[in-house]
Order: sequence, then C-alpha cells, then structure tokens
Amino acid sequence: MTRLVFQSLLVVLVLFNSCVEKIEFDLDRLDRERLIVSGTLTDLAETQFVFLSQTTSNARQPFLEDGDKGLFTLNDLPRPVSRARVRLHSRELGLSWEYRETKPGTYELSGFLPPRPGLEYELEIWAQEKVYRSQPQRMPEVVGEDQLSFSFERARLENNPEAALISIASEVTLPSQSGGYYLRWAVEEVYFWDLTFFPNPFNVPPPPCYVTEISDAERITLVNGDLLNRPGAVSSQILAKRLVDQSFLSRHYFNVKQLSITKDAHDYWRKVRQLVNNTGSVFDIPPAPIRGNMYNVDDPEEVVLGYFEVAKAKITRIYTTRADVPFFLEEVCKYVPGKRATEYKPTCLSCNVFPNSTSQQPEWWFDQ
Repeated sequence: MTRLVFQSLLVVLVLFNSCVEKIEFDLDRLDRERLIVSGTLTDLAETQFVFLSQTTSNARQPFLEDGDKGLFTLNDLPRPVSRARVRLHSRELGLSWEYRETKPGTYELSGFLPPRPGLEYELEIWAQEKVYRSQPQRMPEVVGEDQLSFSFERARLENNPEAALISIASEVTLPSQSGGYYLRWAVEEVYFWDLTFFPNPFNVPPPPCYVTEISDAERITLVNGDLLNRPGAVSSQILAKRLVDQSFLSRHYFNVKQLSITKDAHDYWRKVRQLVNNTGSVFDIPPAPIRGNMYNVDDPEEVVLGYFEVAKAKITRIYTTRADVPFFLEEVCKYVPGKRATEYKPTCLSCNVFPNSTSQQPEWWFDQ
C-alpha cells in the first residue's frame, strides 16, 4: 500500500465534517484510481452527508488548474467525484431518498426525518458508469451519556516541549446493558473570530464570523461494550487535544458527537486507528489498504476505500472563553492606529478566508 492510500484514509477521517487539512509530503501514485466513500447516517434531525472522492493514479492526466494562465498541475490529493447519483434505501420500509450534490464531491440529504433505530439502511452510488452499494447497516438502539470537561496544559508538541494545549475529556456513562454496543466519538469546533474593527463615521462593526473546524481528526476514540461488561458504568475518555491559539480569544465550542455504531463499523475504525498508532507517525507506510463496507456491484474484487456507517447519535457541547485560558494570547487582529489595512493578516479582514465559516450565529450558541 502506498502513502497515497494512507493519506486517503486520513482524509476520510475529516471529511465527515467537510473540513480537510492538507498533509504535505511526497506520495507514490497507484496503478489505478480508488473510490473513497465517507458518510454517516444518524438519527439526529440534521443534514446527512456523503462525500465522494478518488485517489490519484499514475494514469491520470494533468488537469487545467488556471484556464487564463494555462497552468497544468498534477498532485496526489484525492479529487472530488462529481455528477454521481447517491441514494439511500430502506428495504424494510420500502422507501428511498436521493442525495443532492451541493458542491463537488459533497452530497446532502436535507429535510430527512430521523431514521428509526433497529431498521436497516444501505447506500447506493452510480458513479463513472459503475454501481456501488454498501452492506446493509442496522441502526443501533442504545447510546451512552457524555459529561464533558476541558483542561489546559503545557506539553510537548512536535519540536515544542512547552506547547500550550487544551484537552477535551468525557466521563462516559455507558449504556445500561451488558455488551452488544460499540461507541465512537467525533469532535467539531465552532468559534467566534473577532475581525478587525476599523473606526468609521457610523461606528459599524465588522460582520460576525463563526468558524467550524475538526478537532484532532487523527485521534480515533472507540469503546467496545463486549469487552467492558459493565452496564451503566462510567468510563473516562480523552476525546481531543489541540494547540491553544487566537481562536480562544472569544467563545470557543467543542461539539462532541457520540456515535453508537455497528460491530462492523467499529472493526473498520479500529483498523484505521491501528494504522495511525502502530507506526508512531502518520507518514509511515501501512501494510495494506483497508476495505470498507462499499463494493462494486459488478466487480466485488475492486477495492473501495472509506465507510458508510449508520449510527444512533447524541451531541454534547462545552465551551471556553478567554477568561478560562491560562496562557497569554496576542490579539493579532486588534486595531492599531496608523497601521494600514494591508498590514493585517487576511483572517483579520474577511471571514471568507476561513474554509468553513459563516456570519450566521448557530441556533444553539447561547443554549449552554
């Protein structure tokens, strides 16, 4: 397995929330392209997503990046798969639902009533004259409870022995049954970013800016209820760690989604975690590609990367303010008289510089 396949797996980890961090290092390309499928269907009243992309192969031709300049480029990052047809099925209900492509490689299912626990669902994809299907996934019926906390510390991060870090933890109350459940966590951050307030005759402040990011995407936290056999017990879990930066100058949320998944999905994520942890570095070459639960209907031997999971879910939130942070934080966007606008960082001038941002305040922002 090449480094490209491993990078693709890491991209799958972060595609769930559509924020992709580029990992820059040289990659060997495959002799053929691989479809990557990433999606999670939950019982929450939320937009459901499926992300489709494709690895790069030696046979891929360069593509035109800038039509005006005529610049041809060839990189090794997975590329979005567009113009696919994505459909969700429930054979028990005799119903199907169509996903809609909202941007290249991103397919959304909006206005979908939360699926019912105990029923089976499967995904079908028509892409590039091929049909792919997931193994049927039965939605679990139980999920635990998270009691979140945060702590700050100085610890080593890469070459910095005294990095300022925040840790998000949970005291998890496990489901009140003996085994038969499997849990996974995904952590998303949403924070308010203060744009530079330049004096003006009308004293109009800049528009609000809310930024969404994935927190500690390479950390895969799992619980196998079959191994614990402790109905209703409490289990301590570290869910995310990250560097403390200027995003902590204002209110900074950590939205923790606990997912009750199937045994097959748990086994898949356990293998992905093993690849990350066993090598000690995300840049090491793992031994073999990890098959997910998607397959080519006409060619079962084709390797399809990624996973489509069906999960019962629960969201818990915790936030910090500047008063909680025990470290000095420089106000990089603070207005300085005489400093020209061109001297400020782009992130101080426009919210659109952030890949996943909006001026709309989340409806739950002041619920805590």
